Amino acid sequence: MPVIPAGRPLHVGLIAAAASWGLFWGSWAALLPGLKDQVGATDTQLGLALFGIPAGALPAMVATAPLVRALRAWTLPVVLTAFAVACALPGLATSPLTFAGALLLVGATSGAIEVALNTTTAAHEARHGVRLFNKVHAATPLAMVLAAPAVGLARQGGAGPLPVLLVIAALVLLSALLAVDRSGWRAPAAEPGAHRSTAPLLIAFGLLAAVVLFLENAVEQWGALHLEESLGAGPLLGSAAPACYMSGLFAGRLLAQWRGDRVSGRVLLLAGGVLGAVGVGTAALSAAAGLPSVLALAGFAVAGVGLAPALPTLLGLAGAAVDDARRPGAIAAVTTLSYLGFLVSPPVVGVLAGAWGLTTALTAVACGGLVVAVASAVVRAPAAVAR
Repeated sequence: MPVIPAGRPLHVGLIAAAASWGLFWGSWAALLPGLKDQVGATDTQLGLALFGIPAGALPAMVATAPLVRALRAWTLPVVLTAFAVACALPGLATSPLTFAGALLLVGATSGAIEVALNTTTAAHEARHGVRLFNKVHAATPLAMVLAAPAVGLARQGGAGPLPVLLVIAALVLLSALLAVDRSGWRAPAAEPGAHRSTAPLLIAFGLLAAVVLFLENAVEQWGALHLEESLGAGPLLGSAAPACYMSGLFAGRLLAQWRGDRVSGRVLLLAGGVLGAVGVGTAALSAAAGLPSVLALAGFAVAGVGLAPALPTLLGLAGAAVDDARRPGAIAAVTTLSYLGFLVSPPVVGVLAGAWGLTTALTAVACGGLVVAVASAVVRAPAAVAR
């Protein structure tokens, strides 16, 4: 029987953290034009400055694992507080150089949140015997979908980047307060020898998660361009492509949280991979078949619903495959590997689009869903982590 602490529900702080992180990144694209003008950056300088985000995130992800081992339940509030400070810094930048430095800190604290949030969620699952990853991860795409138009309206009303970033920073600080967990992590001790030789399994989980995030970032970065260039859609309809995918992610994760316990993690990955391939493939081939743009949007939404539980499922399996002491390192490894797929997606799709055209490139991307589906049947989780 799960033991739930009295007072605030255990998932509120986790959902608040995921939502505040999504709030910043959902606002980011809408803020970028104003920030570029503010610091007087050229396109080249802006591109170099933006490289600071992944440059800061990757080492921070690796460094957060020992931080989690030291701070345990306090890790998430601490890194959220640091992220809140970092959120405001781009709004204070006055030159391309200071802007790049601010983004380095934004990337570092953002990467730390990914590891801290996933590790904390895994610890709560182990402590209470409940499923939380889909519920927590559903908050991020919802926040992103809501944040982008809200910030766009604020900018249209005359708000500059700094006031918007200060509001976001305040909300992140509030999520840090909500994420304070005074009951500690008391996961049951692992049985001797129960979780041996998990490194290959964790690598497999991380690589599968990387494929999922490769598909996700391909839709986010190239979906709107595909609708406008390949299908002749206008800017408004084109901008709906990533929004449809994110809405699908939100709906799919809620569905997986509600009914996902009725099937195994392997079934969720198999079905998700197939739906992801069908959805992205439909969106890609709509142009070649002369089908309406609405069908492409429906394809992106279906892909979002299908792939939605894949990453939470993989993280949940990784957290359950190891004991309390090794969980931070395991989650950090899977999270960092998955982030590599997110990073390489835009340039790889760009190269493929340059060589074959965007329609063919996205069709090739859709095959990543089949990779997830096939790998789900090959990679077997230990009996202890079966869902």
